[in-house]
Amino acid sequence: MLPYFALIALSLAGGPLLSTHPEYRRKFLLVFGLACWGLASLRYVTGFDYRSYEAIFQKIAGQDLACLTAREPGYFLLNWTAALWGGNYRAFLFLVHLLVTALVLLWVERHSSAPWLSVYLFVTLQYFAMSMNLLRQSIAAAIVLWTYPFLQQRRLLPFCGVVLLAFCFHQSALLMLPLYFLLNLQVSKRHYVTAAVTAGLAYLFADPLLHLLLAILPVYRSYPGGRYWQSNSAIYLLAPLGCFLFTLPLIRQAARNPSASPVLANSAFYSLLIQIFITRHFILERLSIYTAFFSILALPEAVCAVNKQRAKVWTGLLAACCLAYFLFAAQQGFHGVYPYHGVWNRAASLGA
Repeated sequence: MLPYFALIALSLAGGPLLSTHPEYRRKFLLVFGLACWGLASLRYVTGFDYRSYEAIFQKIAGQDLACLTAREPGYFLLNWTAALWGGNYRAFLFLVHLLVTALVLLWVERHSSAPWLSVYLFVTLQYFAMSMNLLRQSIAAAIVLWTYPFLQQRRLLPFCGVVLLAFCFHQSALLMLPLYFLLNLQVSKRHYVTAAVTAGLAYLFADPLLHLLLAILPVYRSYPGGRYWQSNSAIYLLAPLGCFLFTLPLIRQAARNPSASPVLANSAFYSLLIQIFITRHFILERLSIYTAFFSILALPEAVCAVNKQRAKVWTGLLAACCLAYFLFAAQQGFHGVYPYHGVWNRAASLGA
């Protein structure tokens, strides 16, 4: 657990540093990014899918460019490129985690009003943990973050271009296409009540709708009956509910100012709606990743939406709640990355 606590401490240290020396913003993010990249790349059998991705790499390494015609060609290209350069699976992990870390932290540097808080949330809200397990979807989610300026400016064509790039790594990224319109809807009671009622009806008829979807997408027919098809406890809804409640100042601000972009406020709302479906089938949580990831920007913006007298209390409350969630996630073994095992653990075991 020590590596994770070191990342958390490093992110928190950025608070006082950047408040007195804002010019160190890029240097701070560079140091934090190098730490994330190193830890993620040097893990050993850390993450539920570690071995399965290793097997995929070894399979692709012996193929030619014909593999690019396969499903999700971007991910295959990453594997093929790492193998072409003579790299092994470890080199591939370095390449993948460099890509994810760079995409996320460059986005934070460009858009976050409190980069230290954004990277703190990146670790405590389990996006860093996710990047060490769900490799394909983590890349797709990191790419989807870059739709944000196009969402704000309501530029549909470049938005679709970024989503299609993410689709090359995970097909579920196409969910962002209808979300383009939903995230840009004006915040209002009518909007939220209509969406909640629609989600409630979809929840009631989830199984027939999913079987219809599986008939259209046969590649996912292996999920029914598996462990990811089981329902999850409602306790796992506390985190998305907490994020939604914490963004209420941002939601109120967007409702009162029609000229303000509603994207961040709506992302918290739709993340909560989608994650409610995990109490039917856990696998559906993955559909919420794309909107939920925006929380590393939305939550700091919610702090900015309260008055200055309450901002420090609001920040402290957010930090404490997210740390509690991190400890809960570690205790539950989220993504199979707790405790952390590095290549040095393997070397020590072989030496013994």
